[in-house]
Amino acid sequence: RKLGDAPSLSRLKERGYVVENEDGDSANASKRAKTDTSDIDANADGIDDDDEGGRFFSDGLSTKQKGVLQWVDNAEDVEESLDKAAVQRLVSRIERAMSRNTEERIRHAQSPLEFAESEADLDEALRALAPLANDVLLLHVLDDLDAIPTLVELLAHENEDISLDVVDFVNELTAMDAWSQDGESQEERQAVVRFVKALQRNEFFEALGEILRRLDENTQSEYNQDDASGVAKALDIVDNLTTLDPGLAQSAATSMKLLDWLQMRIAKDSQGTVSADANQQYAAEITAVLLQTSPEICLAAADSPLVEALLKRLSKYRKRTPEDAAEIEFVENIIDAICVLVSTRKGKKAFEMLEGVELLVLMQKQQGICRLLSLKILDYALSPPNVLYEEEEKRNDAKFNHVSTQKDIAKRYIDNVGLKYLFYVLTRRGKGS
Repeated sequence: RKLGDAPSLSRLKERGYVVENEDGDSANASKRAKTDTSDIDANADGIDDDDEGGRFFSDGLSTKQKGVLQWVDNAEDVEESLDKAAVQRLVSRIERAMSRNTEERIRHAQSPLEFAESEADLDEALRALAPLANDVLLLHVLDDLDAIPTLVELLAHENEDISLDVVDFVNELTAMDAWSQDGESQEERQAVVRFVKALQRNEFFEALGEILRRLDENTQSEYNQDDASGVAKALDIVDNLTTLDPGLAQSAATSMKLLDWLQMRIAKDSQGTVSADANQQYAAEITAVLLQTSPEICLAAADSPLVEALLKRLSKYRKRTPEDAAEIEFVENIIDAICVLVSTRKGKKAFEMLEGVELLVLMQKQQGICRLLSLKILDYALSPPNVLYEEEEKRNDAKFNHVSTQKDIAKRYIDNVGLKYLFYVLTRRGKGS
């Protein structure tokens, strides 16, 4: 990029910089400002080559040159004030870059290097939207300019880096820092809610679910590490929505078919090891949060393969103790999710049929934290169904009265000699109990 002309000394003085060797004559100052500084001899500015403080022990710059460099450094730190016109320019820039990239991709379909420059311009244009996270009250301009469909289209871009730019942008906007910078601000919060609803109308979350399945989380290469980071940011968006508006979080999870993806991700072994990777831990956390946030999601999950996936993952710890705090948190999130599911009649039935009671007995045979955590599941499994879930189940299930209850689980627990290990805990017998 071409830099503008260096400012005159009088201009620097007006901006508050200290300019030495200035006699105050504006004409002379203007004349000196036009002088080519590249040919200025250091001795002419009072710099002695042989002096210990000269160019060999200093930066070799005159006072005038230092002033110019200071002005340039400060100018780089000044951000353009964001207003409606600025947002319009940003949108126009994205549309131009997108149009050019589309044309070049069609023209040079077999030569990726030919459209690499236009792709880089598009990437830069999307990143320029980041300051909107600091002024969410201007988000309506994107909707007014009909820019939301453009963002959704870019989310499905062939280059995943472009898709992840959109994911990163929405993640920053929905984060709590964006809409509660000065405490709880209802105006800013509602601005973000309206923006998310506009995304929802344009099927953003369906596209987000697709990109979630496209990303490759194999962390053997630098690119796949970026994909793993993209998965985490996509989950961040759902997590942010549970705080912003639980109803939107439920709609987003349904549109993304997120329960299916979470079930697959939790059950997946991390490169053949028992320990969970970062995104697997995050998937368990999001699962627990969503189940507690939305009764509808909880009831749908109770009648899905998610229960089996959670029990299978928990079974890996029946003879093994979590190694660190992160792994303990992972196990706790799995157990929290199971506890919510067994608060429903369907969840209790699935838990019993999938031999969840037998798993609890096996875990209670072992000494350590898993024994204590298994008691939490037993507590929820033996408690009456949650009233909120029970009313919903009555309306939606004609066979409601034939679903397992806590009495069936209690009988199965006794038949598997579960009371023997429970009494170890009650009487404080055994190491670590």
